This record gives sequence, C-alpha cells and structure tokens, in this order.
Amino acid sequence: MEDPKSAAERLHQALFDKKNKEETCTDIIINNDLEHRLLIAKKYGELYGNPLYEDMKSKLGGHFKELCGYCFLTPMEFNAKMLKRGFKGLSIDDQLIFEILADHTLEEYKQIEEAYKTETGRELRKDIEKNFNGNLRKDILNLMSTERRVNSEPDHKECERLADLLISAGEKKWIEDENIFRDVFILTSPEEMVLVGRYYLKKTGVLLIDAIEKKVGGKGKNLLREVVYANIIPHELFAEKLYNSIKGLGTNTALLNRVLASRHGVDMPQIKEIYQWKYKVTLKEDIIGDTSKEYQKLCLFVAEY
Repeated sequence: MEDPKSAAERLHQALFDKKNKEETCTDIIINNDLEHRLLIAKKYGELYGNPLYEDMKSKLGGHFKELCGYCFLTPMEFNAKMLKRGFKGLSIDDQLIFEILADHTLEEYKQIEEAYKTETGRELRKDIEKNFNGNLRKDILNLMSTERRVNSEPDHKECERLADLLISAGEKKWIEDENIFRDVFILTSPEEMVLVGRYYLKKTGVLLIDAIEKKVGGKGKNLLREVVYANIIPHELFAEKLYNSIKGLGTNTALLNRVLASRHGVDMPQIKEIYQWKYKVTLKEDIIGDTSKEYQKLCLFVAEY
C-alpha cells in the first residue's frame, strides 16, 4: 500500500502534467484496496481543495475516466451518483433507479438518502415523489421505509400462503395491490422469497420471475424484476447485465462500468461463474474482446482477474 499523501501527489501530477495519466491511475488503483484508495482521495481533497473524482472527470477521457473515478468512492457515494444520473434530464432512467434501490436494509436506505442529499442538495424522497406516480411511487417509498424480515429458516405454511395469495390475484397486476406487493416483495426475507417461488412453481408450473413478466407491465415490471432477482438470484441478475453491456456491435460502457464497480469486492467470483455457465464464455474473454489498453486493464482488475 502506498502512503496516501505520496499517492495523492502522484495522481495530481499525472492528471495536470498530462503525462502517463491513465497508467498512473491504474497503478494506484491496482496496488491499493478500497479502504486505502478512500484515504488517498481524502488526502487529495485536503491537499488540492478539489475532489479527486471531479478532477478525474475533467482530466481523464473516454470510458476509462468513469470507471477510474468509481474506484475512489464509498458504496454510498457511488449509489448517490448513480441515482443523481438516474434523475438527470427530462426523461429519467427508471431502470437505473430501480437497480440501485432494489435491495438494501432500512439503515442502508437512510445512508443512501444522506449521500444523495450531500451529492445533489435535494431530498431523494421528493425526487421520487416528483418523478413517479400512483402505486409505483407508493411502492418505491414503501421499499425504502420497510424493514425486510431476517429469517434464514422460513415458515413453510406462511410461504405457501403467500404463494396462494399471488395465485389468487389472477391476472390482476400485483404492483397495483399494495398488500400483495408489501407482503410478498417487500417484507419477505430472501430465504422466504425463494420458498414462495418454489410453492408458486409447484402449484402453477410457472417460475415466479416468468409470472412477473406475464402479469405485470410497464415500469412496475422492471421494479418487481429487480427486487426479486436481487433477493433470490442476484449473481444471475448481474451476470445478465454484464452480458447485455458487452453483446452486440457496441459496448454499453456505462452499464459495464456500473456493474463492475458495484459488485467488485461483493460477489464477482459468483457472477463470473454464472456468466461462464450461462453464456459459454468467460467474462474475461468478453472484456478482452470489447476493450483495449488501460481501460481493459482496469476492467479486468475490477472484475477481479
């Protein structure tokens, strides 16, 4: 690990002297863990009076600068910046907002709200109320305000009752029934939701995630999908997002950078395993095929290769 002051000085010199900028940033990221990188970012701000993240945005270019900047943020700072991006402009990115808000504890939601206010000067709940309507707005706010149960040994009878509740809703959209949404998709622990899904499959022959695709439309479907995946099979969800960011003629670098940064140090080994199993190619091979130079080197490090 490098002394924070020395690393901050090296970064500043590289960013402003325009020599070996990307190489210096990559070297410091690779040779310091997140805890140490946060100390470097703090020291940089103290020495030069400007956030390291902002100087990287202005002095670096291309796809590299975004991912590089993410490597010097706390998880809550990252979430706040993603939400800020989601609410930016005339047309909000509801998918990005749902992704960030899909699965947190009550305490984490409070921390996200604090980080968002620091980042934007605005209240997150007010931005949600302004940009979403009706039951969808209510469901997002409920998701942020309700403590999900912690239960590693779920009650089978209760989970079967919840599966029956979903089945009895028929073709009615679950997102429009606050009680169903709250009881099944907000309150249940991940273990309970898995069991509800098993009972639902046993009784209907349909996977819960497939039922969501059929029964729910519009933005409500996107919200439910994120919540269910995040609680039941998050590794598959993010493997799918990574694949979608890389496949085709052009790379969706915003999505690639976001997923790599958010899952680094969390569950990348599991995501890579699912990726290879599902798509018959390693994530490393796909990253190498779609990136180059220092950006490729940084992507591979964040992907934990």
